[in-house]
Amino acid sequence: MADDYYKLLGVPRNATDAEIKAAYRKLALKHHPDRNAGNKEAEDKFKKVNAAYQALSDPQKRRLYDQFGEEGVAGAGAGPGFGGFRPGGGVDVGDIFGDIFENFFGGAAGGGGRGDKRGADLRYDTAIDLEEAYRGTQVTVEYDRLAACTTCGGTGARPGTLLKRCANCRGTGRVQFSQGFFMMSQTCPRCRGEGSVIEHPCTDCRGQGRVRQKTKKVVRIPAGVSDGTTLRISGGGEAGIQGAVGGDLYVHVSVRHHPHFERVEDDLHYQLRVDFPQAALGATADVPSIDGGKTSLKVPAGTQDGATLRVKEKGMPRLHGKGHGDLFVKVKVEVPTYLTARQKELLEEFAKTLDGHQGHDKPHHEEGLFKKIFGGGE
Repeated sequence: MADDYYKLLGVPRNATDAEIKAAYRKLALKHHPDRNAGNKEAEDKFKKVNAAYQALSDPQKRRLYDQFGEEGVAGAGAGPGFGGFRPGGGVDVGDIFGDIFENFFGGAAGGGGRGDKRGADLRYDTAIDLEEAYRGTQVTVEYDRLAACTTCGGTGARPGTLLKRCANCRGTGRVQFSQGFFMMSQTCPRCRGEGSVIEHPCTDCRGQGRVRQKTKKVVRIPAGVSDGTTLRISGGGEAGIQGAVGGDLYVHVSVRHHPHFERVEDDLHYQLRVDFPQAALGATADVPSIDGGKTSLKVPAGTQDGATLRVKEKGMPRLHGKGHGDLFVKVKVEVPTYLTARQKELLEEFAKTLDGHQGHDKPHHEEGLFKKIFGGGE
């Protein structure tokens, strides 16, 4: 069953041209593809609303629709023998291809329309600490932008005045002209496809519908955000001209370098310093956590310099998943640079107990810990 154009626009059958235009603008803005990326339902709704407005905004087409329904509009203006020809032999190429070009290229076919009035996107850079990236935080961003004029409400018209129907296109937003054999259609250059013009511009914004002002916004940064992440704030950019769709604000997040932790994706890396007895005999060490607490870590007996120990779920939160990354602790065995006489005596006694020991003045060819301690040659 064909859609009722009046119901699609939400207006009665005796609605005025102004009421039809106002209803169409509201619905077109709501379902426009630019504001509903990837939403097939919104795209279909936008096409239906556009078709309804094309029929009801033209007096001749509206009369045919009221009499014959959608079939009457489909045949409106067609000459005998071929649906694309108009009486007199002209082909309205603009009617056939105009909407396609405008939907895909923002008004490229006619050189105007609301597409080129969209507000510009803006970028804001901010930096946070690794601890803030771990738990999530909020930042206040303050920047200059073109915002909707509060005096005229973004319309561009002086308060108390109304927009006037464009005499050039008679409110349709498009004008036709002949190009040899063809009848072409393009966006009206006077009203830029709006169908109406501002006779009395707002004195504050000079008819633009927007003014420059300082804007402050609180932006929530989710837990687990990584260095270089960009957050999109819909409508946070500059306002569109005369109430057109506004741009977006893109907040670029940098995470500052941490003095103790190094981040690799969702994992954290930490270096733990232990002395030789702890590495040889084993020990329990308190390792700091990024959440401000401490984690008890067992260093097994015989741990070698450079060994890496893993602590599960003590890394960063996963931004697009559940759980956390891991904490990897790299063990750094510290060799003393100075020994007392007693310490040296004890180590020499210990060295004599090792298999194959030939004395600290004759170390093994394999470079090891005791060679570092006593400094012997090869």
